[in-house]
Amino acid sequence: MHDSFTAVAERLGLISQRLNEVIPDDKPIAIRHNAWNSPCLNRQELAKKSLDIRSIIDAQGGDELSEAEQDVLADYASRLDFLLSNTLPQLSNGGHIGQAISAYLQTVDGLSTAIEPILGSEEARRRELVSQIKGLEKQARAINARLAELDPRTGSLETMVSRIEQASTAADQFPTDLQSLSEARKRVGALLEQVVADQSRTHELHETAERDAKNLGVLQNQAEAVLQNCEDAYSASTSVGLAAAFSERSDRLSRSMWIWVAGLICALAVGGYLGSVRLQSLATVASNPNAAAPALVFNLLLAILSVGAPVWFAWLATKQIGQHFRLVEDYAFKASVSRAYEGYRREAARVDAKMEAELLGSALTRLDELPLRLIEPHSHGSPWHELASSSAVTRAVETVPDFARQVVQLAKGKLGAVAVAKSAHKNGPQVEKDPSTAPD
Repeated sequence: MHDSFTAVAERLGLISQRLNEVIPDDKPIAIRHNAWNSPCLNRQELAKKSLDIRSIIDAQGGDELSEAEQDVLADYASRLDFLLSNTLPQLSNGGHIGQAISAYLQTVDGLSTAIEPILGSEEARRRELVSQIKGLEKQARAINARLAELDPRTGSLETMVSRIEQASTAADQFPTDLQSLSEARKRVGALLEQVVADQSRTHELHETAERDAKNLGVLQNQAEAVLQNCEDAYSASTSVGLAAAFSERSDRLSRSMWIWVAGLICALAVGGYLGSVRLQSLATVASNPNAAAPALVFNLLLAILSVGAPVWFAWLATKQIGQHFRLVEDYAFKASVSRAYEGYRREAARVDAKMEAELLGSALTRLDELPLRLIEPHSHGSPWHELASSSAVTRAVETVPDFARQVVQLAKGKLGAVAVAKSAHKNGPQVEKDPSTAPD
């Protein structure tokens, strides 16, 4: 154990002894001195505080400490010396015993807190023990594995003894083996002559390989030229494919645009037919002097509803035709750029590399433009919605005070005027009829 730990442990032991000397019996101090500001602890309990810390130091104190840890322990050793010399003697003085015990307990608690990170927590010790147990288990497994390896090696020893016996037998047959060796030398000489013959053949093959290497170099150049042509063809096919895709999209949009044109024509025809029918019915009701105002308003609303749907669809078809036309022109322009790019690129590459880069940037800029830029950002649900959102109406609402309220009042006034006129027209014949039918 390190000397710093030893110094602190010795002073803790002296403190426990000093407590037993200063306090004469085991009666709780607060009861013994009748002091409410003193703890109800006896001398054994007070001494146990120091002995517990000493036991921890004895059990866990190591041999290696950092300079900072040594400074902490040395500082507490001097504090414990002061506690022994100045604080513990006050325990015999009834007037200062409460302050002395408080100073003692706080000093011991501070020491416990200070050495806890040095010694390590209980959980760290448990983990260390678990780690040591696992290490011992690994060592035991390694020993078992080595013992298991010794079993086959005993078998190899038997094999080695058998080989030694076979070597002894071979030594007895050594003269016979010399004769076999002489015959083998003759066969090796014959094989050497064959190797010399094969060497000349190998030289011829080497020259042939060099000629083939030159031919391969020529073929490689030709292959590189063909590859370059393939890359050019691939680039051209890419442009053609892109142009075909744009053209196909343009054709599809063009066909769908004509569908909307047909729908517009049908909507206009239906709207004209329904409008003429409802206007004729409205004229019939209006010409009837006995027709009620609600009937006139009902026929007017029915006429508006009958014509509203075709007009609404015609408005929608008109907007779709305009958007489809812009998209068709955009895709057609991109298709033409894709078709013409490869030719322009070759001409630009022949003139200047910078011009080729500018051409590529311009083409990519055109092709990267999104078709959504041509579509109106605002989607109106009806013609009235579009009219209300138009710039003219917006400026009128902002410029004219109470524009919306005046429009509503104007519409109400017009409807009221129609109702009054209809009522007057209806009551006119009755006024003329009353005098003629009077009994006078």
